[in-house]
Parts: sequence; structure tokens; C-alpha cells
Amino acid sequence: MSAEMRNPANPIRKHFVYLAVVGLGLGLLMTGCASTWSKLGQSFSAQRAYEDGLARYKAQDYAGAIPHFQRALTLDPTLDDASAHLAWSYYQTGKYSEANYQFKQAIARQPQWEGLYDGLGWSRYQVGRYHLAVKSFKMALDIDQSYRDAMVGLAYSFFELGQYAQALPHLDRLTREGEGNGLRSPSPDLEGVRSRLAWTLFYLGDYARARDQFTKGLASHSDWYGLHSGLGWSYLKLGDKTRAQASFKRALELKPDLGDAREGLSLASR
Repeated sequence: MSAEMRNPANPIRKHFVYLAVVGLGLGLLMTGCASTWSKLGQSFSAQRAYEDGLARYKAQDYAGAIPHFQRALTLDPTLDDASAHLAWSYYQTGKYSEANYQFKQAIARQPQWEGLYDGLGWSRYQVGRYHLAVKSFKMALDIDQSYRDAMVGLAYSFFELGQYAQALPHLDRLTREGEGNGLRSPSPDLEGVRSRLAWTLFYLGDYARARDQFTKGLASHSDWYGLHSGLGWSYLKLGDKTRAQASFKRALELKPDLGDAREGLSLASR
């Protein structure tokens, strides 16, 4: 038997094997390139969808932004900005359960992003889960102690829970910081904070300070019937029935069915 017959790897067969190997290599290379281009295209499409959603979000078209953020995340689940904006879009459209879930999803990827805990806190606040809201706002403040929005949420949650002693220092600080000075204008949330501060002081029995805060609030919102009623109750507790009656009457002029003011007026008129 010749050498060629004993050795199956003869020169001709070696040539075909070589070509086959080269062909396989080229095929794998082309497949890899195609996969890479596909991923790049998908990433580009995800970014484009996110930018389209962001444009709608900035225009306050939150409902219109949602499908774009959803598409962006379908194409690229690691697009964290899209995840955060989707959560806030749900929140802004009143879909608090969806927002709650989405904020949790985003936090799982970005556990040091304080704005996500703030959003989760407000989502929980809106559905009356104040104890859980407190936890979320505290997480946000653990990361950034100066985060005003989270501090507002924490104070409001304590207030809704009737934990006025816990709410007071936060509301007091927020009011002082929000009043502004010659270098800046008052914070836009100031009057809501001041109203809760005034009622907190009232519930804690500090009627003089409550009166002062109700009065400050009415200086810029004279048609806020709740502040007039609160002022009336403060005067009543301080023994000034004449001013109490005037405050309750003004509250009832603005809202005739305000039972709180009717009760106060009845007591002040005795």
C-alpha cells in the first residue's frame, strides 16, 4: 500500500480542509459583525426612543412620553435614564401603582440615586402609604441631606400620620429656608409647607406661633379658606373670640359648607 493510500490526509484533501476552515472562519466573522451591527442599531434605536420620550416629558406631555420610554427600555433594559423618566411619567399621570413598581425597578439598578427614592416616596404618599413613604424619603435624605423635595415629603408624611412632633423640625426648617432673602425668591412650595407648619403648631398647642404662621400665609393667599379657619381656631384657643368670629366668617364666605369653620364660629359666638 502506498503512502498516499495509507494516509487519508493527502495533499488534495488537505487543500479542501483548509478551504473549509477558512470558510468557517469567515462565516463566524461575518456572523459576529452582523450581531455587532444589530446591537449597535438596537442601541441607537433605544437612545432615539428615549430622546423622543424626553422631548415629550419636557413639554409636560407625560402620557405621550410613556410609550417612548417603554420602547427604549424594551430595546435596552440598561438605559437607566429612561427607567427613571418612565417612573416619573407614571407618577405625573396619576398611575401611582405603576410608578411605585418602576421606581423599585430603577432603584435595583441604581441604589444610590436619591431622586428614585424621592419618587418612590411620593408614589407611596399619594396612595396613603405614609409609613412606607417615610422610609423612602429617609433613604433619599441619607444620600443627600439637603434634598428639599424629599424633606418636604418626609414632613408631609409625618403630618398625615399625626406625628406632629416629628414633622415640626422639618416644617420649621423648610419654612425658614423657603422664605428666601434678598438673593433669591421664595420657594414655590412655601405656602403648602407653611400651612402644615401652622396646623402642626396648633395641634401641638403652640397657638401663638400657629396664629403667626396662619397670618403669614394669608398675607400672600388671602382667599385660602383653610388658613382663615385655622387662624380662627388659633384666636379661639388664645381667648380672642372677636377675632375668631371674624376669621371663621371669612372662611365661610369663601366656602359656605366648611364644617370646621361652622363649628368654630358656633363656639366663638357663645
